[in-house]
Amino acid sequence: MNAKLTVWQATMWFVLYQIGSAYLVLPAALSSVAKQDAWLSIPITLAFHLLLIPLYTSIVRHMKGRTFVEYLRSLFGPMGGAIAIVFIFAFPFLECIMTLRNLGDFVTTSIMPETPYDAIYFIMLIAVYCAVRSGPVVIGRCAEILFFFLMALYLLVRITLFSDADLNNLLPILENGLKPVVLASINLLAFPYLEAVLYLFFAHHFPDPNKWRKSVIVSALISGGMYFFMVLQIIAVISAGVVADLTFPTFFIDRTISIGEFLQRFEIILAIVWFVTIFFRLSLLLYISAQGLADAFRLRSANALFVPLILIVLTMANFIWPSISFIIEFNQIWPYYAMIFGIVFPIVLWLTSKMKGSLDSINK
Repeated sequence: MNAKLTVWQATMWFVLYQIGSAYLVLPAALSSVAKQDAWLSIPITLAFHLLLIPLYTSIVRHMKGRTFVEYLRSLFGPMGGAIAIVFIFAFPFLECIMTLRNLGDFVTTSIMPETPYDAIYFIMLIAVYCAVRSGPVVIGRCAEILFFFLMALYLLVRITLFSDADLNNLLPILENGLKPVVLASINLLAFPYLEAVLYLFFAHHFPDPNKWRKSVIVSALISGGMYFFMVLQIIAVISAGVVADLTFPTFFIDRTISIGEFLQRFEIILAIVWFVTIFFRLSLLLYISAQGLADAFRLRSANALFVPLILIVLTMANFIWPSISFIIEFNQIWPYYAMIFGIVFPIVLWLTSKMKGSLDSINK
């Protein structure tokens, strides 16, 4: 399939990817660290993220229209394929497993407690399989269509909760100083914004690196804006202390909405939004994993890898974490783990490209 993603398609897909799992757990994760100042950590996170985009864009320019795996081979020779395989299994494929398990935990905890995990996984993975088989352009077009529908639902919930907000819950601002806000921003940077390094797998769709950069920047600003107003409003409505004690505060607050005992059950709206964003998140992670491995093993098509990878994801999702306490401990390690792939790895690629370019110019 020779069709390429457009800037708008990529932007919408990246926005839905970034909303993904974080939409439910983000308020609690930030409030547990920064308390009522959690909303301040979001613009700080976006500032950090935007500082990394020139690094990613420089890598895209060095790629010169090649796929990410081809670019790694140009830098490291035969070792490039092995590096790509390690990167894929250690980051996007691991994220895919974690995202699917997160879906299962939410559905069995909050919506259908008697439903087996495997049934939830199987239904979602069928939809994801059909999507990735169709290719990234089809997924991008679906993102174009569904984004505005999901944005309308998002705004409906935000407007409905507006009258319940109490600005006193946001005070005092910076009561504990700037340090907790910065620490919270690091957690948000790691999940999901450092995952922007995965967008390098789509860079060959854009002959002009500036178009790729535009899609990354715009998607970050849109998702960041959605996070900002969501966290600000949730804290204003139920206070930071309550938010920090909830596993899924976004879902909890939507259950409280009742307008004249006529408009109720708004949590179903949230569930729809979240299921759709999880679908796009899983689609991106599975596509990158399969396509990257296909390039690494020099396969003609990634289609043969989708089913085996889905079966591995389906099996591993049940064992990725044994308990809630394990998740809490793992979340403390994750920011450092994500920095290896989102910051250290791109810096190594950039330095290697510069050194290789300098050596090539000397040899000439």
